[in-house]
Formats: sequence, structure tokens, C-alpha cells
Amino acid sequence: MMKLVFVFGLFASLVSGATHIAIVDGRWRLNDQPTYRGAKAEGLLMNVRMVNATFEDRNRPNFDAEANTNEFLAKLPDYIANGARAFTLCLQGGMPNYEGAVNSAFESDGSLRPAYLARVERVIEACDRQGAAVILGCYYQRQDQILRDEAAVRAGVVNVAKWIEARGYTNVVLEIANEYGHRGFDHAILKSDEGMASLVQLAKRTAPRLLVGASEMGGHGAYPAGFLEHVVPASDFLLVHLNVTPLADVPARLAQLANISKPIVCNEDDKVGEEAARTAELCVARGVSWGFMHKKINQHFPFNFSGTADDPVAYRKLRELTSTRPESSEEKRQREAEAYFPPPESKGGWRKLESDDDVRRIGGMDPQKLAELREWLLKSDERNFAVTIIRRGHIVFELERGNSAKTDSRRVASVSKAVCATVLAIASELSQKGGTPRKMKFDDPAFPFIPWAQPLSDPRKAQITVRQLLNHTSGINPEATGAPNDGSWDYVLGHSGDARTAQLAFDPGTASGYSTHGLAHASLVCETVTGQPYDRFAIANLFEPIGCEKWWFQFYESEKAGRHPSHGIGMPSRDLARIAYCMLRGGAWNGRQVIPRWFVDETATPSHALWGVQEMRSKRDATNFSHGWERPTSQTPKPEPESEFIPADARLKRGSGGQIIAFVPSLDLVVTRQTGVSGQWEYERFLARACRAAID
Repeated sequence: MMKLVFVFGLFASLVSGATHIAIVDGRWRLNDQPTYRGAKAEGLLMNVRMVNATFEDRNRPNFDAEANTNEFLAKLPDYIANGARAFTLCLQGGMPNYEGAVNSAFESDGSLRPAYLARVERVIEACDRQGAAVILGCYYQRQDQILRDEAAVRAGVVNVAKWIEARGYTNVVLEIANEYGHRGFDHAILKSDEGMASLVQLAKRTAPRLLVGASEMGGHGAYPAGFLEHVVPASDFLLVHLNVTPLADVPARLAQLANISKPIVCNEDDKVGEEAARTAELCVARGVSWGFMHKKINQHFPFNFSGTADDPVAYRKLRELTSTRPESSEEKRQREAEAYFPPPESKGGWRKLESDDDVRRIGGMDPQKLAELREWLLKSDERNFAVTIIRRGHIVFELERGNSAKTDSRRVASVSKAVCATVLAIASELSQKGGTPRKMKFDDPAFPFIPWAQPLSDPRKAQITVRQLLNHTSGINPEATGAPNDGSWDYVLGHSGDARTAQLAFDPGTASGYSTHGLAHASLVCETVTGQPYDRFAIANLFEPIGCEKWWFQFYESEKAGRHPSHGIGMPSRDLARIAYCMLRGGAWNGRQVIPRWFVDETATPSHALWGVQEMRSKRDATNFSHGWERPTSQTPKPEPESEFIPADARLKRGSGGQIIAFVPSLDLVVTRQTGVSGQWEYERFLARACRAAID
């Protein structure tokens, strides 16, 4: 039965907790059962630091705090499914990688702010429903200055403890301060061992059933005597940090606590990848709960929460340590493939399988079918080209005729459209987190971001959305009109006197007309949203993070608009493969969410509602077109030869001249071809034959 109770002048619903956390004989229990029964981590509280999942900054009004929390909550089931049973939150957040943030649930007198608490409540209650706990921190360095004096600090602790109790939360344990003693704290009570012990005791007196501790600062040598003498005896459990402890020093650091009978929880370790996995193993082997902090992804602004894609290696280890089921050989193969991201070509580049045996055994490709593909490629046209095919993270096939797969960066024609849409998604995601001068979503009108187009040559342009620029439903100069694709910005924007670019071919959103000019407009949208020319933003936020090293950008100019990069690019086949590989891995690259996951997912479906409509020139079904990328064409009235062998989850983009970028998640496959010239080719036949070479 739900009740209403009066707390601090606020009405709050009493929550009947579904998840109860407890400590029995020095081991953690959830709902009266040992955590991870039968697994290596039995009795431990494996956790993830997500302190900025409820972040706000009163100095950054454009930041959408609710959307940020929603993004985390959407991925909460994935984190839990892979072994996380607790999440560290903090009522003053964590370091967002910039100074001056005002992020606090406290008023100056220690009272609590309802708007901030509402986000925290949402996370706590979502965890409660899904069988997880929350390690809730009160104070964080650089934020305690909000509280006016020591009395306010004490009042804050009392208010938080009473709030937890009044809300009926049974899945929350309390962390008084993050790294007490840190020089970023101003109040003396948060800097001394005795002061911290007194606050732990104050919380326990206020809410006797609440489990309470405080985290120390971490380090290399011996734990401070004051921590062991004052804070440890006062606490129900120990909170330690390993993010400044080198991997080689972790065993010695943990060995110092071997004689302490209380549970030991690391709730902050910023190692990533293999080092994170090894640290987790070392902790579990010594009976210490490990806590993962992906500083660059989850804590540094702009925050990203992509579930296990945050760091596949770390979360795979977490799943292994908390699972009783042994890993199958296929899971091991997939784990090893997903954990691989190639260094730039100048530092070694893609790994490549040379022998037929390795291609079959490791790469999972039929050497005979690849040999047949080679012969077909050489006969398919007279162009110079470079082809790169990657499966399970290995180059399994590469063929060069005149072009270098590593260095030839001539134009890739309409393959640029998929790249541009991907860059626009990155810009949109960054903008929603307050990281750009302007905010932009794909459903926003596009022309407010294109000031160079004013006055509009057709009033209907005001209705065009960013999405429609990317999926060829804008009506802007479809290629079916026969108008040239390239020209000055005046020509592209409809100011040159050419009626084909001045007037829309159809009302926005009512038809499908493949439009190179639509993507040129999108590059200008990117420039306005980000405050950077399209080329600079693309390089800094997509190309460089995934190790691309060779590129070329197309520029247009006019007297009125000036000189700006368009969406057109050139790139070698191996670097194009990096973009497709990043999409294949859900937009993640070596622990960083480079491309938004929502964008990767949405490219698998049409990004418009034009069912039963054909594109004006090609007569392909309009549902083949998504955000810049395209989907298999076997559903068209006249499918391309052999396209029925392309799995339905494939995404590709054709470029004139026999150029293509494609990825197939169900086959763990990436395919690229670069020629640098124009003309027709059998794109689907090529992709289909690459797919048919994959051995299930």
C-alpha cells in the first residue's frame, strides 16, 4: 500500500523496495541470497561508477539533464545483464572534465533540491525493479563549497539519510564523500579522518538500518593510518579506489586490507580494456568487489552510456566473473573479434590473414569462393581499384589494381553520403549534450542552420528537416532532374537562376528523389551546429578517433556564401573499412562511443514513411533509403543480380564508379571498394559474393 509522508517540507511517496541489500558474515546479499551464487564473484558487489548519470550544471542551461538520465536508464538492463549489481551515483556528481560546473542536490543550508532528487529517484527505483543496488554518494570535491558551513554539511548528511529512509529505499548504501581528504574540498570536516568518521556515525544514528561508508583517495603505498584507525571502524564497508594504482601494484595494495573482515568495495577504477579486465580478476581473487569507471565515456562531458559497448573487453570479463556458465568456443571467438580495433596504418594497421588455412579457420571465409570473387572483380570492369574485405576483425581478402588500399584517397563519390550522415549523427548527439553552439535533432527544420540559403528560393524549403536531407525525401534537386551534382554554393542553394535547384521537385516528405545536393546542404548544417567547418568536425570527431589517416574533402564556393567544404570526400579502402567496422561494432571504437548507437540502429530501417513508393530515377523501393546509408535491395520490383544472398541486416552505400562501403552484423563482415572514378557497376553482386564466401 502506498503512503504519503512529509519530508523536509516535500511530499514523497513511500516506495516498497523490491531489492534489499545486506551484509552477512562480510559478504554481500541481495534479497537474502548471496550475490552471484556459484560464480567466482559470489558474495561481492561488482559495480559501475555512473555518477554523472544524474548530472546537471546550472552554468550550462542548454544541457538536457533529463535526456542524459534517460540515456543511462535505457542501457541499464544491458549493464545489469552483464554482471553489474550496483551503480555509484553522487548527489554532487563527478568531475566532468571541465572546471566551473555547478552540480549539486544540496542547497547552501544542506537541504535537498527536489528537481535533482527526482532524477536520482528514477535511477534508484529502476535499479530496484531490476535487482540492483545503488552506492549513493553525498559530497564531491569542487562542489562542497555550495554548503555554507560545517553545520550545513552535517545537515546534508542527516537530510539524505532521512530521505533514503522515508522513501523506503532498501537497495541503497551511502557513501558520505568521494575521496574525502581531497584538496578540492573546502570544509575541514570533509578533509580529516576524524571528521569523516563522525559523519559516517551521524548517518548511522539518523538511519540505523542504512549501510554507510566513505571512499579514500587511492594511491600506491600504504593506506593512511587515520583511514584505518577512524574511518574503517566507523564504516559498515570499506570503499577504496584503484584508478591511480598501476596494475602491477594492485595485488600489494589489496594485500594491506587482507585482515579486515568488513566487505571491501572498489568503486572507482579507471583502467580500461585488458587492464580493467585484469584488475577485476585480481580484485575478485582477493575477495574485493571491483568497480569500473570509464572516465572518458561515462564521466567526462559529453557523457555517453552505451551499455557494454562502453568497453566490451571490461564487460566481458565482468560477465565471466559473475556467471556460472562456461564460455563457449563461439562466444570466445566473438569476444576476441569484438575486442579488436586496428591501430592506424602508420602504426601497423589492420591485421591480415595470409594463408588459406587461416582465412578458413580464423576468418571464417571459404578460400575457393574468395578466389572466384577475385576473378570476377578483375573482369567486372576496366577501372583501377582497391578492395578490402574484413571478417572477425581480420583482413581476409584484399585486391589492388592500380590503387593502393592504404594510401589512395581519391573521391569515393556517393559513399560520402553515408559518411556525412554519420558525421551529422555525431554532431546531433554532441549538441544534445550541450557540446556545440547550437542544438540539433534530425527532425528539426534544416534551413535555420543554413543561413547562406536565405532568402529561400522556394518557401517550401522551410519545411525540410535534417532527416529529409539525409534520406532523399527533401525534394531538393533530385538527380532525376538531370541537373549537375557539382557547382557553386549559389547553384546548390538555388540562387544561380537554375530552376532545377531553385524549386523543389516535390513537397518535402512526399516522394523519394535521390539528391546529392541534399547532403551538400547537410554539410552546412553541420558547420552551423558545431561552429566548425564540416571537414574539421568530421576529422576530429570521426576520422581521427578511429585511426583514419588519409582523406580528401571537396569544397564549393561562391561570392555570397564564401568557401565551405561539401560532404564529398576521398579515402582509401582500408580507412573506409574503419568507418564500416565502427558501425559494425555498434558505433564503439576501443572503449569510446564514437558514433551514436541510436544512429547505427536506425540505419537498419527506413527513416521515413514512404512505403510502396519508388525513387524517381533508379526506381528502387524508397524503403531502401535510411540516414545516408542504404539497405539491401532484394525487396525491389527488379532486384539486382544475386542480392537475395545479402542478409537483411546489411547496410551499404554505393558510389559511382563501382565504389562501396558495407557492413553485415550477422556475418561480422565489412566490405569496401574504392576506385576514384565514375560509372555503373554491379554493386549488389559484389556484396552478395562476399557474403556467400562467409562460412557459418
